[in-house]
Amino acid sequence: MIILFCIVCSCKDDDNAGNKNYDPSQPVKITEFTPKNGAARTRLFIYGENFGTDLSLINVTIGGLKAKVIGSNGECIYCVVPSRAYEGTVKVSIGTESNISEVEAIEKFKYESKTVVSTLCGYVSETGEYKVTDGPFETAGFNVVSWLSFDPKNSKHLYGVEEYSSIRLIDLEKREVSTTVTTGQMNISRPRTISWFPGSDNMLVGNDQGSEDGISNVVLPRSENFLRAEVVTRSRSCNGSAVHPVNGEVYFSQWEGGSIWRFDPIVDKDKKELFKVWANGYEIGIVFHPTGNYAYLIIHNNHCIVKSNYNWAEKRLDIPQPFVGNYGSNGWVDGVGTAARFDTPWQGVFVKNEKYEKQGKSDIYDFYVCDRHTGSIRKITPEGMVTTFAGRGSEGLDSKHYGYIDGDLRKEARFDQPCGLAYDEETKTFYIGDVQNRRIRMIAVEEDVQSDGSEKEGEE
Repeated sequence: MIILFCIVCSCKDDDNAGNKNYDPSQPVKITEFTPKNGAARTRLFIYGENFGTDLSLINVTIGGLKAKVIGSNGECIYCVVPSRAYEGTVKVSIGTESNISEVEAIEKFKYESKTVVSTLCGYVSETGEYKVTDGPFETAGFNVVSWLSFDPKNSKHLYGVEEYSSIRLIDLEKREVSTTVTTGQMNISRPRTISWFPGSDNMLVGNDQGSEDGISNVVLPRSENFLRAEVVTRSRSCNGSAVHPVNGEVYFSQWEGGSIWRFDPIVDKDKKELFKVWANGYEIGIVFHPTGNYAYLIIHNNHCIVKSNYNWAEKRLDIPQPFVGNYGSNGWVDGVGTAARFDTPWQGVFVKNEKYEKQGKSDIYDFYVCDRHTGSIRKITPEGMVTTFAGRGSEGLDSKHYGYIDGDLRKEARFDQPCGLAYDEETKTFYIGDVQNRRIRMIAVEEDVQSDGSEKEGEE
């Protein structure tokens, strides 16, 4: 009842509040605050005396960071805990610069870190204007980052595919963005995917173009600083490619026929068609399990993921079986297997689950995938249980499920057509190519989030 009274009184004018105005001749006191612990954006109520009701005179800091003050009835201040308020000291300052009364609570607020969505880089003006630009994170700009991949030999180098223009290097150590390849260079016209050969000395780029004799896959050698390309396969309409993580064969999809092809750069003279997933006009991404035991074929334009087991004896992928989502049926439904619904699933990544290791399970990886048109990141267990991991938050803000909002994974955060997805196992951080927001977003525990500590407009 006290909390409800405080909220109501602080959110409207009170004609009887004259006797609760701040009195500079009297001390300001804090008697208690509640709750005693919580994460960023926790609603905090500070009780005491002589706070006054003029919000322009009230300043609250928690852990040395400014808290947003929502209201005050003179004896109770209603505020919001800022992000990264780790130190926990609660201070209230009342008055103007020439006459300020400051008081500190005896107890400290116990700040609880949590995993949140934040923004790494991608400059967009307040009016929504952007420009593809290299440079420091604060000014670098993107267009459409639809695929992401870490350099296996340098966890600070994250490569992003801007499929109609370039391959960009996002340097997490130097905090800057540079262009590695521009379309038209090195026989690359429309890069779609990046993967790596065993040993990680060569990058494979899947290239989408319309000529049957055109180049569909190229290798960029590390020894040449990825500035020279060697042709691997020729075919039209390569929507995605991947390298077997153990044996090194190249697998790639083709729009015509919805087909999957195989090529071993060491022993094969030409590519070989393995099977057709369904029919003509299928846009397919390929992601191998870290063990190489199977691959998920992500059917972007038909809203499902199928599973293809790897035949170790014959060194090839077998004909796939339905796994999650239902062919041709788009939507946003969590569930098991084909009962779940996706809308344009895009890049996915395998993430080790420590609970599975302790349980002794044979497959210890969950699969996270960007679900482009539902504006969410979905999680898929090895058994095919689909849940929504992040996105579609801030339900009370408007009727949209998409947008640009950082914060709590499900309560606040929003994406707008997330496509690219990479994971840093060392820091347990996800990186997302958020296409329509023209930014690289992050999902990480707050201590790992790089930020200036400010809050975006509209995030409350």
